Amino acid sequence: MIALIGAGSIGGYVGWQLVRAGQDVSLCVRRPFDQLVVVDGAGEHPVAARVESDPSRIGAADWVLLATKAHQTPDAAAWLEAVCGPSTRAVVVLQNGVEHAERVAPYAPATPILPAIVSIGAEVLEPGRIRHHAYSGIEVPDGSLGREFAALFAGSAIEVVCSADFRSGLWRKLISNVTASPLTALTGRRIEVMADPAVRELAVGLAAECIAVARAEGADIPLEAARAFVEGIAKNAAEWPPFGSSMLYDRIAGRETEHEALIGAVVRIGARHGIGTPLNAAMLALLRAAAPL
Repeated sequence: MIALIGAGSIGGYVGWQLVRAGQDVSLCVRRPFDQLVVVDGAGEHPVAARVESDPSRIGAADWVLLATKAHQTPDAAAWLEAVCGPSTRAVVVLQNGVEHAERVAPYAPATPILPAIVSIGAEVLEPGRIRHHAYSGIEVPDGSLGREFAALFAGSAIEVVCSADFRSGLWRKLISNVTASPLTALTGRRIEVMADPAVRELAVGLAAECIAVARAEGADIPLEAARAFVEGIAKNAAEWPPFGSSMLYDRIAGRETEHEALIGAVVRIGARHGIGTPLNAAMLALLRAAAPL
């Protein structure tokens, strides 16, 4: 059995794909709903997965997938205690940021932790109802555990890549998070905001700061790649249907955002290395002070 903690945009889509691959999936949720439904360009897809809202009614799982927002990890403590057992292969952390193990280890001290990079564009329409917009990829560190995890998705639409340089991939994802996420969330606009030249220049500055910190952490990302990252996001904005960031969706819904795990990580880790990150610090201050849209 696979216990998937959190059935929001990422968890809901991943759960659907695991069921498509023939896996036995239990969705561990705070707010119960009758059945998960994923909506995409092909229509509506009811998902044959158990929905459970009480940790006391579920036992240890073969695999645990943590798909809550990063700042919601402490709220998943009861679930992690219930579903992690001696035979659990790993807690796979399907969260943003670069501090997966540090964030989750206190709540699953006896279970291996497998960090993951998620590239899935989806949003919650209402509890139990998810819309998938674009992308279907997950990246994990190469190794036997990563390859076992990848095998779970055989026959699904999600491509799981086992990376020999996972650290660099993790920071590349954070670069996209600290550019698109705060700019969409603070402007209240979807990804098309990146078509504005002034916004793109600001995004390049945010990306450059993040790359400087990433390099100090050992990531193999050239400093001059900042503009290419932003131009890639802008290109996707022009080619894909309008979609936003999870941070924008959270602000619209009045939910707390992941700013501390994303932009906050750049500022915190940069300070540890003596690297200035004034643009990211400004975004962080604004997001801390922002009211819901």
